[in-house]
Amino acid sequence: MAGRGLISRLKGGMGAFGVALILGLNALVGYDLLHQRDEALARAREDSAAMALVLERHATDSLSGVAKILAGVVEVLAVRTDAWDRGDTDVFALLRRQATLSPLIRAILVVSADGKLIHDTQTQEPAGIDLSDRDYLMAHRDRLVPGGADAVFVGNPVRGRTSNTWFISMSRRLESPDGRFAGVVVAVMEPMSFRSFYQTLPLSGDAVVTLYHADGPVIARFPDHDSHIGLSAHHLPLFTTLLKEARAGTGMLDSATDGPRRILSYRASAEMPVAVTVSSSRDAVLAPWWSKAVTLAAADLAGTLVLAAMTLALLREAGRRERTMADLQDSERALRDSQQRLIQDIAARHRIEAELIAAKQVSDAANRAKTQFLANMSHELRTPLNAVIGFAEALESGIFGQMSAKQTEYVGDIRKSGQHLLSLINDILDTTKIESGKYVLHQEDLAVDDLIGECLRQMGPLAVEKGVTLTAALPDSLPILYADARAVRQILLNLLSNAVKFTPPGGRIVVEADRVARSLRLRVGDTGIGIPALELDQVMEPFHQVDNSHTRRYAGTGLGLPLVKSLVELQDGRFVLSSVLGRGTTATVLFPPSRLRNRSEPLRALKRTQAAPV
Repeated sequence: MAGRGLISRLKGGMGAFGVALILGLNALVGYDLLHQRDEALARAREDSAAMALVLERHATDSLSGVAKILAGVVEVLAVRTDAWDRGDTDVFALLRRQATLSPLIRAILVVSADGKLIHDTQTQEPAGIDLSDRDYLMAHRDRLVPGGADAVFVGNPVRGRTSNTWFISMSRRLESPDGRFAGVVVAVMEPMSFRSFYQTLPLSGDAVVTLYHADGPVIARFPDHDSHIGLSAHHLPLFTTLLKEARAGTGMLDSATDGPRRILSYRASAEMPVAVTVSSSRDAVLAPWWSKAVTLAAADLAGTLVLAAMTLALLREAGRRERTMADLQDSERALRDSQQRLIQDIAARHRIEAELIAAKQVSDAANRAKTQFLANMSHELRTPLNAVIGFAEALESGIFGQMSAKQTEYVGDIRKSGQHLLSLINDILDTTKIESGKYVLHQEDLAVDDLIGECLRQMGPLAVEKGVTLTAALPDSLPILYADARAVRQILLNLLSNAVKFTPPGGRIVVEADRVARSLRLRVGDTGIGIPALELDQVMEPFHQVDNSHTRRYAGTGLGLPLVKSLVELQDGRFVLSSVLGRGTTATVLFPPSRLRNRSEPLRALKRTQAAPV
């Protein structure tokens, strides 16, 4: 019945574990996809805002450079007597040199107060046209430019009367020596210079960059520059709402020309009457995320199906094993009843002997069947369980993408639960192998101090987590032990695990190794809760646990110490357990001289008696 109950518990535990793992996997993938989507949108907003800042500074610096050139021209013309000589060669050469200082300048004009063209860097013979209706002349003549005589006026994009090409103007006031308005010096600027610069930028697929005049008209745009230049955007939300609320910002906006749901970053210059916008389609920004989401969703679906199939197969096999165990127990009871009825007619002595023989046979058969069943069951369970643990470790390592701290914690809990269950199955498998005589030893020469050090390092984190001091006291030289490395390691780990488990925080565990009467002695002593004297023999029996108020709260299967005893005796050794209730326990393993070898050269001792805690 104990074996059948154990199978039922394992079956229930594996089913719950499988469902939890599937739900956890889907929750992690869904959370990760949503997190990546939010990150993609946040990066797009940051990149858009950064690009708007760069472009606003480029426009401001470019226009400020032209303003400085005009300031220099005004200063020079103010002191020249030939400044107003129409088409003067020296003034023409001066203006030509100044025009080459900025790639933005197409031409520099000097216009008199009555609108006559005095100088034009594009021709030494200025055209006889009337420019008195141009905004760059009227703004200075009527003193409409904020900032006084030293301020510059930036006009809206217009088409040239002779060239029929778009340009924007920047003008500065010229005055006569008595302070009267004498005219303006005008820089005719090329909007295509901005468009050409925007074309060189590393913009995303459908990104749109637009440079606006503060009055609303489009100065430059990429792409579709030619179809948008000069169009007024004063009625758009950028001018009706956004720029009135803040000089710069980023938000989601529907555009009549560029499409719905666009990430828009805008920035107005504090020095020049211009504003820059950078917009990208939300769908284009999320396109890589969608591609990755489809891939992860497919992988998640495949993983879910695999885990579900594995869980169902595991539960089906466990159910079959449970039914087999029930049939075996029914057969055992039927056989016992039949034997009892058969021997009732035999004499008392013969009846007693027959009963004893029958009982022993039944017990042996049941024990062998149980042993074989547990061995087969453990093999069948370990394979899918290793796969479950492998999936958890793959998620924890980040192979399907980086996880948050909470996700990593949950996956770690799943992996630890699986490893605990695998450890339980391994203990059962080792016990059944030993009981059935199928445990095979792979013996070799072992450096005992190295093996102890390895086990101490493995148990160190658990001891630190429990708040227990773990130390080793080893002599400078120990003999070579001829034994099975896995079995000796299992002995030490089981003893250390028990010691850590039953030693309260602040306690101390010491591992010692020395030679006594030519034998090798390994001891693990702790200051834990101890074992009652009457229970020392019983704890050596499989599945037995000390049942008192101290130990009832400690989990375990009761296989650790019986497995240690069996492994020690398989290697000709002897296992002794001594304990004082409330003061601690000492577990001693003795290996006979026949299994010891002298060292050819000294091996470095891993620890000394005064070694620091692990």
